[in-house]
Amino acid sequence: MKHTPFPYILIALGIMIGLFLTAQWKVPPVRNVNPIAPYLALRDTRNDLADEQANLKQEISNLQKNIDQENSVKNKDSESINLINQSQRLKDKAGLTKKSGSGLVMTLNDASSGPGTIDNITHAADLRDIVNVLWQNGAEAISINGERVVMNTSIDCIVNTILINNTKTTPPFTILAAGDSYKLEKGLRDSASLNDLWKRVKNAGLVFEIKSSWKVDIQPFNGSFVLHFAQKASSK
Repeated sequence: MKHTPFPYILIALGIMIGLFLTAQWKVPPVRNVNPIAPYLALRDTRNDLADEQANLKQEISNLQKNIDQENSVKNKDSESINLINQSQRLKDKAGLTKKSGSGLVMTLNDASSGPGTIDNITHAADLRDIVNVLWQNGAEAISINGERVVMNTSIDCIVNTILINNTKTTPPFTILAAGDSYKLEKGLRDSASLNDLWKRVKNAGLVFEIKSSWKVDIQPFNGSFVLHFAQKASSK
C-alpha cells in the first residue's frame, strides 16, 4: 500500500498562498482612498483663481486711473483752449488786437481856402459825431490818425489842438472804420445823422470825404485803460 505524500502537498499549497499574497501586496490601489486629497486640490485651485481675480481687478483699477488721468489732461487742454479763445475775443472787443478787413477810409479837414471860421474848421465834436454814427451802424473797429478808438477814448479840444487818447492831433484827420462799408457809408450820408456837418461841407467848404476800401488795417490800442468813478455791476 502506497502512502500519499501529504507533507509535500501542504508545502506546495503554502508556497502558492504566499506567492498570491505577495502579488496582492505589490499591486497599487486602483483608487485614492484618502478623503482629504480632493479637498486640498480644490482649495489650491480656489486660492489660485482668487489670486488671479485679485490681480485682474488691480490691473483694471490701474487702467481706469490712467484713463481718468488722460481725460483730465484732455479736459484741462479743452478748458485752456476755451480760455484762450475767450481771452482773444475780449482782447479783440477791447481793441487790443489789430483789425483788418473791408471798411471805409474817411478824410475830415478844414476848408482849403478863405479865413478860418467856426463853420469851416474841424472840431472835436465833429469827430465824436462821426465815431458815434460809425458805432451805431456796426463798425468793428475805428481809428483816427492812427489812434485806436476804444471804450474809454476821449476826443477833446484844447485851443487849436484836438486830443485823442491824450495824443495831440491836427487836421487833416484820416478816419478808418472796419465793417460793412455799404452800411457804414449809408449811415454817414444820412442827413439826419450828421445834419450840421453836411451843411458846413456844402455851405462853408468843410472837407469830409468817404471812400470804401476792400481792406483797412487798424492798429491795436496802445494806451492804458484807466477808469475813474467805476462802480461794480450788480450781481442780480
